[in-house]
Amino acid sequence: MRKPFSRQRRLDCNSPENVSLNFECRHEIIPILRSLQHIYSQPVLRDQILELVAQDVNGESRDDCGRPGLNYWQILVLSAVRLGCDYKYDALQDLAEQHRALRQMMGLGDWDDENFNFRRIRDNISLVRPETIGAVDGLIVSEGHRLAPEAAKEIRADSFVMETNIHYPSESTLIRDGVRKIIELIIPQAEAFNLPGWRQHKHLLEKVRKLTRRIERIASRKGSDYKNRLKKPYRQLLQLSGKILRKARALCEAFSALDDDCSMVFNVQTISTFIERTQHVRQIAHRRVLNGEKVPNNEKLFSIFEPHTQL
Repeated sequence: MRKPFSRQRRLDCNSPENVSLNFECRHEIIPILRSLQHIYSQPVLRDQILELVAQDVNGESRDDCGRPGLNYWQILVLSAVRLGCDYKYDALQDLAEQHRALRQMMGLGDWDDENFNFRRIRDNISLVRPETIGAVDGLIVSEGHRLAPEAAKEIRADSFVMETNIHYPSESTLIRDGVRKIIELIIPQAEAFNLPGWRQHKHLLEKVRKLTRRIERIASRKGSDYKNRLKKPYRQLLQLSGKILRKARALCEAFSALDDDCSMVFNVQTISTFIERTQHVRQIAHRRVLNGEKVPNNEKLFSIFEPHTQL
């Protein structure tokens, strides 16, 4: 038997919206409990969220018979604390049995000796599907926009620097990596559906590699007039890679026109992403090497696989 939450007022604990919290404490559980208080104080929002939880918890079973189980509000509270604080089930069990504010938030008073085995907590929380958590997040974000409409215009976030690798010279190696990845994704599908035009993919990839090695040798040795000597292999590399990209685009368009089953097998979106990144690098190489233009770093792409990489 399940119910949304206990409507019976108790003498040994406050209702959830009146639970006393120490806002001077910096522990991450405090803002989570405060958010839960706000949800509980908004009946429409609270009932919408608990209805979503109820659909997962009950499944095909009835909620008006059987042994009493955790109510939907208790499951929501435990789920929020576990996700927000990244607790293991053992730690969550200890809090559910010992943390006074958390127990009052769940509707349990000082006279209530109900204990929580970690398996009981796990079995109930695991009933809530990821799709339901996403729907609950959407409701909470909408409530936040209602409370502070202007807050969505500004974002505060912490960041940190993460090291990534940049190969030199960057454009030629990036074009090679992009072509290699595109061919790697396309060939299994071309062979599975017996599509023409990719029989010589190994030969094409080897030509790209040879041109890239030639560019690397010229760039590393430099010497007299090395910038002009780079133009010929770069021009050949751009022509060859452009030919491969055109064939890849045509194949993506052909598969996009088919039914959904084929589209699921053939990841058109992933290939299109690598095509766009490789094309961007080709344009930068044309501007920098062939036209002699000085391209700002903020317009360059330094990694095909990690586009967030900065110099």
